[in-house]
Amino acid sequence: MSQEEQTNSLTKSPPAEGGVSPQSRSSGMTRHILPWLGLAIWPLMLFLPLLLNHTYKYHYSVVFPRTWYTIHGENWLDKSIEEGGIWEWGTEIYRGSNGSDNVDNNKPLRHPLGLSLGISAVAIGHFFLLIYFRLHQQQVLGKTTPIQRRGAVQYVYSAALKNHLSQPGGFILLGLYLTFTWIFDLLPPSYYSFSGGIQYTHVALCLICQDFVQFLMHHLEHVAHPKMYRISHKPHHKFTNPKLFDAFDGSVPDTAIMILTPLFVTAHVVRTCNVWTYMAFGSSYANWLTLIHSEVTFPWETAFRRLGLGTAADHHVHHKFFKYNFGHLFMWFDWLAGTYRNPREVWGKEFNEGV
Repeated sequence: MSQEEQTNSLTKSPPAEGGVSPQSRSSGMTRHILPWLGLAIWPLMLFLPLLLNHTYKYHYSVVFPRTWYTIHGENWLDKSIEEGGIWEWGTEIYRGSNGSDNVDNNKPLRHPLGLSLGISAVAIGHFFLLIYFRLHQQQVLGKTTPIQRRGAVQYVYSAALKNHLSQPGGFILLGLYLTFTWIFDLLPPSYYSFSGGIQYTHVALCLICQDFVQFLMHHLEHVAHPKMYRISHKPHHKFTNPKLFDAFDGSVPDTAIMILTPLFVTAHVVRTCNVWTYMAFGSSYANWLTLIHSEVTFPWETAFRRLGLGTAADHHVHHKFFKYNFGHLFMWFDWLAGTYRNPREVWGKEFNEGV
């Protein structure tokens, strides 16, 4: 044996028991672990409220002036202040309703800090989601499976992203709704409170209530009247093999009926949320609603389906067959109404095996 061959033989790792080398075993473990890194997207949806509540350097009380989230140092929930007049945000002027300026409004306009943070929380959570989805879609984190047998729809990523973000019936209308209801004090008083952190039980209650009302409104759009369906929801159903960027591609009436109405109802049913809870709910809801429109599966979907949590395959059943799976985040209401269809039923037919 030559000196070079002897050197090579010494540097090679001996095969492990069973004939599998340590390198192969490590590579196999990486292939199994890597896809599950995507689970990080769920806490990242709450990045901003967590950052502003659980760090010293970036705590909201350190970052923002006190007058931005209180009136003259008082909490928003102080009734003597809340019912006494109007506070002009952007200044530090507090005027009585019977003041010399003849202002008749008895309620203060709400400072836009909470509103701005809420919209930013959704945007930041969505930013992380888009990064993750691009890596997942390109199979950087492991092999992906298209949900439908005809394969995932092909598209130019940059063009689809631009269309996704600029839909008038999507984020733009949602932003206008949030602005109007916040500034003009149309939410329960606690929603303006910065005290306390994220109330996780309340986040769950908001998601359940939102999806229940959305389930009802969604079913109503399908069955109430053909003209109503044609004007409102039919534009969204042109996607029989949807992709992630189709989540908010619909009509303005559809968004008003199926998203904004449930949002307003939810706020007045779950009335004791604070600003951080409202923020966490909004980001979780918007980003989960986006994920269920994905053209490929995610590693958590088997566990989600067992728990009745909405998955992309569940929602593809609705887009493919129209009369099943009216729920979005939870399949519980379809279970109770008898309108649930498991994607497993169409494996090997319209859908790929295992989705």
